[in-house]
Amino acid sequence: MSVWYLVLFVSGSAVALGLSEIYELETPAIAVGVVLGLPAVYLAWAAFRADRVEAAAIDEDTAAVKLAEAVTKWLNEEARFRRIYESRPLPVAWRAAAEDLTEHWPDVADLARSWPGGGPGDQAQWAQDAAGLSGQDAEIGDIFFGKVPTRRLVILGEPGAGKSVLLVRLLQDLMGRRSDGDPVPVLFSIASWNPRQPLKDWLAEQLRREYERLSNTAPTLLTTPREGPGDLAQALVDHGRILPLLDGFDELPPDLHPVALKALNWALPTDQPLVLASRTAAYRTAVAAHPDTWMGIKGAAAIQLLPLEPPHAAAYLRRGADARAARRWDRVIACLGTDTPVGQALSTPLGLFLARTIYAPTPQAASVLEPPHPDELCNTRVFPTRAAVYTRLFNAFIPAAYGPDHRRPPRWSVGQAQQALAVLARHLEAHRGGSTDLAWWELGSTAPSAPQFLTAALVPGLIGAVTVGLVVGVSFGFVLGLVGMLAGGIVAACASLYGFDSALPGQYPSRRYRSGLMLGLMAALVTALLAYVFVGGRAAQYVGVIVGAAFAALAGELTLGRADLAERVGPEVLIAQDRRSFFQIVLIYSLGFGLLGVFLCGLTGPFPGIPAFGIGGGLAVGLTAGFAYGFAAGCRETAWAAFAVATACLTVSSRLPWSLMGPWSLMAFLQDAHEHRGVLRQVGTVYQFRHIDLQRHLARQQRGSQSGP
Repeated sequence: MSVWYLVLFVSGSAVALGLSEIYELETPAIAVGVVLGLPAVYLAWAAFRADRVEAAAIDEDTAAVKLAEAVTKWLNEEARFRRIYESRPLPVAWRAAAEDLTEHWPDVADLARSWPGGGPGDQAQWAQDAAGLSGQDAEIGDIFFGKVPTRRLVILGEPGAGKSVLLVRLLQDLMGRRSDGDPVPVLFSIASWNPRQPLKDWLAEQLRREYERLSNTAPTLLTTPREGPGDLAQALVDHGRILPLLDGFDELPPDLHPVALKALNWALPTDQPLVLASRTAAYRTAVAAHPDTWMGIKGAAAIQLLPLEPPHAAAYLRRGADARAARRWDRVIACLGTDTPVGQALSTPLGLFLARTIYAPTPQAASVLEPPHPDELCNTRVFPTRAAVYTRLFNAFIPAAYGPDHRRPPRWSVGQAQQALAVLARHLEAHRGGSTDLAWWELGSTAPSAPQFLTAALVPGLIGAVTVGLVVGVSFGFVLGLVGMLAGGIVAACASLYGFDSALPGQYPSRRYRSGLMLGLMAALVTALLAYVFVGGRAAQYVGVIVGAAFAALAGELTLGRADLAERVGPEVLIAQDRRSFFQIVLIYSLGFGLLGVFLCGLTGPFPGIPAFGIGGGLAVGLTAGFAYGFAAGCRETAWAAFAVATACLTVSSRLPWSLMGPWSLMAFLQDAHEHRGVLRQVGTVYQFRHIDLQRHLARQQRGSQSGP
């Protein structure tokens, strides 16, 4: 970038000197003005270089340590939201999976023994056969670390059996065992992975999104085995410094399951540890796609989660209840462990959580209304199958989570929450191929192109009309506003070619670079004023042109900085950063063009052919032009603008309730659904519904009531 600074400054100086010859100005005066403009360029350049030098100093070992710190911080928050470490959590037990779901145990052990050093860990601790993999709860770390010879594990279970919670427990254990130099365990949700994309590229992409500093260029010695140097994220993945825990294999499209298994085996060879979680039926179908060849994860052991024992389930349902409230569960508890629909549905942590949320009375309920009675679930005529019981639980879950008797009364009514969640679920099913990742920046695709076009055209035009109208007259301001709208429309049309609604969140500038950038702007203004006072009008004019052009040309790229490597960026932080980046881009371009307009049209008189607007008029014209250009650049470089337009369109079209009008309200709703309602969970920078079946149930409701967004 320093080369471009030099080229821009030299070319600007040459233009200034050439103009001095054309207008017969004194060369020394122009030279003095150019010299006075050097501090402005140097301050911005020095701040930029300092920011990049600091980033370049991060090596792979430091990146791994910082990444481990960020994963630990996220784990503590996620464990609190999922209540994994509450005083009496539901136990999760498992046994070895069926023989058709795993390689023969002697083959797995022989594979590990063939590695240099005889495989990881102590061979004496390895399980003697697959039956030695049985265990429950916190034993998952000992199973993976000590008893699985290859440290490659597949976790299988029925819907709602607790696979995701067990993965979080395993991740916590692995982080506690990790030593310097060991791979960093990271949890990934592969529901959004396209198996036709190289897995390692996708893993690195997820790391960049969730840990922004990992997108820094890796040092030369850490270049990846690809064309040219990569970034830290790619280097960590390619060099085996990441231990991937992959959740949600069954949430991929079924026809891609065999392709995904083949891609996983190709990208992660047998000597690289990994963990994969899936529903049993989906994994069995994928493995059986080629009966003559083993299609499962090569070199991996597999465990099968077991249904909850009736005593544990009964204790969970009655937990915290007085004698009267505990008796409400008598009929349901009598069905636990049986083949009845309610007994099957409540054999998993998900079913028990839903039932307790809906039917367990709270202290607030006594003063509001009597909760429904759980005995209704035992009616086999109304609920003849396990699926029918789950449908009832899903239908009643949202009203219970947003009801007035909830321990934390919500800001939104049950109807508003139901409507919003159904729209979001339908968006995932209709526009994201059933993906579970609810990314706020992808909601821009729900808005029609016409509102986006009109926004990019009308907003700069109206702002320009008001600004110029107040300074140079209403009639001229109106004309300029129409021109601004036309220009904005052209820019919007061009921006749509690059994908207005597919922009990704921008990167937030570091504090050091923001300070340097503002100092550079102030230096530009002060330098130009000093040139005007002590050297002469024309010199100030050309200095303003040089500095303003340099500042405006580079501001868009330089605005994008880096975050702290040890910080895992969540959805709320990411949208706040992206919103700041959008407004900062608009502000910087507006100020840069405004400063340029002052010197072109204000201080010394206009160039030939440019109207004499005066200082105020020059500032107004510059601000208008800068705002229009900055607004279009912000729409192109960030995702916040498209997200704001999408939320407005969904509200106006009555798909979202009016209480969620605007991006701030929608993000507050999503955060509340995650932290206080248990409807959503957070995975990195995206939200997910608590369970894929809940998402599909809500999507069907939305499709039945109205067309999707």
